[in-house]
Amino acid sequence: MLNISIWASYIIVDMKERRSRDTIAQSPVALSGAKIYEEHSLKELRNAGYRITMPRVQVIRALADTTTALSAYAIHEKIISGGGKIDVVSVYRILSTLQEVGLIHHIGVVDGYFPCRMVECTGRRSEVLVDEKTGEVMELKLPAVVTEAIDRQAAELGFDASTIKVEITGIASTKK
Repeated sequence: MLNISIWASYIIVDMKERRSRDTIAQSPVALSGAKIYEEHSLKELRNAGYRITMPRVQVIRALADTTTALSAYAIHEKIISGGGKIDVVSVYRILSTLQEVGLIHHIGVVDGYFPCRMVECTGRRSEVLVDEKTGEVMELKLPAVVTEAIDRQAAELGFDASTIKVEITGIASTKK
């Protein structure tokens, strides 16, 4: 009987979250991108041997539709304001797991987290642009020639680079 009530409360919380997320004005492109990120993340967590828990789903959903890097506290606030329940310590733990699996970037220049949306993204070799005015983040594919040069320089010094992060700050042009 207890398992049924836990499952029922999970479904109710999930439905409330979906309703609150659906009421936020978003473009169909943003919604489809967010859904793709959510499904990919859940699949990768399962493949890595992690259970899919409601707190993990909440953090993934909070990150899925963002265009800016979010702090753990901003993620916490986004979940709470959407009707979810989670504590900040759990957010930090989940972010650590997502980073370990390669599903998020930690953007050091703004001390925030951003979803890895690129297909080959592992979070370990990445390049991002951060707009200084808006805080918007854009992922770029780190060119192989750059990683090879960095790996070569590191190897010359007897260092094996496991992570390469390039963070570029500037102002986005209005022309695209």
